[in-house]
Amino acid sequence: MRILIVDDEPLILNGEAALIRQCAPEAQIESFCDPAEALRALQKQPADIVFLDIELPKTNGITLAKQMKALCPLLNIVFVTAYDDYYAEAIGLRASGYLQKPVTKQQIEEELCNLRHPVAERRNGMFVRTFGSFEVFFNGTPLHFHYNKTKELFAYLIDRRGTLVSRDELITVLWGGEERHNSYFKQLLKDLRDKLEQIGCGDLLLTNHGTVGLLCDKIACDYFDWIHGFPRGINAYRGEYMRQFSWSEETRIMLEGGQTIWED
Repeated sequence: MRILIVDDEPLILNGEAALIRQCAPEAQIESFCDPAEALRALQKQPADIVFLDIELPKTNGITLAKQMKALCPLLNIVFVTAYDDYYAEAIGLRASGYLQKPVTKQQIEEELCNLRHPVAERRNGMFVRTFGSFEVFFNGTPLHFHYNKTKELFAYLIDRRGTLVSRDELITVLWGGEERHNSYFKQLLKDLRDKLEQIGCGDLLLTNHGTVGLLCDKIACDYFDWIHGFPRGINAYRGEYMRQFSWSEETRIMLEGGQTIWED
């Protein structure tokens, strides 16, 4: 686990580093007084968490957080500040936490146990994030498809949790059921298959007599972790589920109700 700390006051920086080292002795901890140096360090190597002061010289933590998230989408940002003026902006950036100085060891422990993106998400291979916006990662890097609709197709199959879904249902979800999209659907399916095979995960896609599904027991996903009751899944859910897709609302309501619906 790699943790960055950014604060322009050396005494505070060293104090936070000491507390974090007590809470996570196995972590690689790097401290920066200069925001530009912290950004360059992240460009060279992804990090898991950054404890970030908001009041910084030449810039502010909100601006720096946006730049860091662009480089590392799964970065957990914990804002540390003497003020509460920026709380709304921090929430808008979907920060993992917001602490007011002086921070304590207990506060840091709580943040490390309740990360928005559990560090397990950095595991090698595929990870699917459904909480917040839907995204697919491979070895920590977002996976890009040839068509935008391919990503939505994959999202719906994840939502169905391995159930084989008919071609007609998928066309209805993606385009409102217009039959003229049949040929386009075939292109999406090929795009999905090609991308999965490219990363060595071709066996995850299941097709059978006009139906499509996923082999979900081989897919790491925050939604599946939530359903199984794993702490990393429970902690990752913050009230949002595949927010870019309107059809996801039914599952979000289920999540809000705390129901478990996994079918073995």
